[in-house]
Amino acid sequence: MKKLLICTMAFFATGQAMAQDITGSWMGTISVASVNLHLVFNITKTADGYSANFDSPDQKAFGIACSKAILKGDSLSIQIAAIGGGYKGLWDGKSDITGTYSQGGGCTPLNLKHITADEKAALGKDKIRTQTPKPPFGYYSQDVEYANMDKSLHYGATFTRPNGDGKYPAVIIISGSGTQDRDGTIFGHKLYWVLADYLTKNGIAVLRVDDRGAGKSTLGDIKNATSLDFSRDVEASLNYLETRADVDKKHVGLIGHSEGGMIAPMVAARRKDVSFIVMWGASEVGGARINTEQNAYQLKKLGIDSVAIKAFADLNDDILALFALSGSVEALDAKITPVFDAWKKAQTPETQKALRTTNLTGPDLFKQYNSLYNLPWMRYFIIYDAKKDLAQVKCPVLAVNGTKDTQVDATANLGLIKEILTKNGNKNVEVRPLDGLNHLLQTATTGDVSEYEKIDETMAPSAMKIIADWIKIHTK
Repeated sequence: MKKLLICTMAFFATGQAMAQDITGSWMGTISVASVNLHLVFNITKTADGYSANFDSPDQKAFGIACSKAILKGDSLSIQIAAIGGGYKGLWDGKSDITGTYSQGGGCTPLNLKHITADEKAALGKDKIRTQTPKPPFGYYSQDVEYANMDKSLHYGATFTRPNGDGKYPAVIIISGSGTQDRDGTIFGHKLYWVLADYLTKNGIAVLRVDDRGAGKSTLGDIKNATSLDFSRDVEASLNYLETRADVDKKHVGLIGHSEGGMIAPMVAARRKDVSFIVMWGASEVGGARINTEQNAYQLKKLGIDSVAIKAFADLNDDILALFALSGSVEALDAKITPVFDAWKKAQTPETQKALRTTNLTGPDLFKQYNSLYNLPWMRYFIIYDAKKDLAQVKCPVLAVNGTKDTQVDATANLGLIKEILTKNGNKNVEVRPLDGLNHLLQTATTGDVSEYEKIDETMAPSAMKIIADWIKIHTK
């Protein structure tokens, strides 16, 4: 959790001439919610200096563009505008770089080592999970490509359907936040492929799509893209499905995971040709509350007491609420200072010590919250009121959440989904808390993100059966 824990590090160029070339691949590891992720920076020489891109092989994200790479003496600075962060480090002139990685207002130590092409290739190899589909699949599978209406974006996807002639009910799987490939690859798990395989074997056609910048899908203006833009991507996929002769156009639905569970109602509210939606771990309580809850969970893991956690949550909620009221970072900064000063006066010395705010002032928080504000996706996620679109959904809805989901609280979100849809006259709503499952719908012990990699199961068969059975009932 890096919301109140300020992280700063200064790097000074020594002017020392480097005997070796810094070009090549540099690998290091960061810890995110107790999960170790490899990052690889690929640095190349250009006529004007250097350029770089980076990979997150554990998340199957490769070639992510860096906006600037500068080497002055032994000081390396890499800027990544798409994530509101970058990397700064000191190069020893040989095989090591010591530094810090930043993203969205937080930063963490990241030391890099030069690696060979073979070592880099080994990082991208998948772990073999028990449920990963293996040929022969027993159904029709086709890799497809298509564009949006104005041809500004191109998408790569895989379409699967049962063998044989006829028209089949179909679903589009909408991914969660972050750039993901069509299979939803994470820690060797092929999450969306496993679900698509199960559904197709149960008579349901599935389109699973590479996110912008992954696989065969083009990047577009990813720096400024928000959930609203991603909902337009889903519409392009919907338009494509409806051109296929093997799809029953009267029974085309959406399965949205996490952020995708928020996007599915956005599309269904606009498009009456969406005949049903499945909301899987959907974050409907709002991005501000999700942000606070996830950070509070990390504080709890660090052993911070409940009083201090509540104090943090109050402050974070109050500051995030200012995003919708601020037309610029300058306006946001002007509002943060009195909010923080009033909050600080109300806290005990013990709480301030626990949260490391004893010597902090309002301006100390500007950089962190400005970083969130300046990321268009994050600002939209925090400000967007998901309840408004959800209230417009008239098609059948299934909402599922693992009771051990530590990323999206099952009780709060399922309760809100049922309340809004029932209140607004949707008579075909089913909410299912799934006992003992996590955010991915794996059978879990704690539900913590750090468990995802350790569990061999990709998705509980019981959860897939619930989804498949519900879709079959609603596509007769």
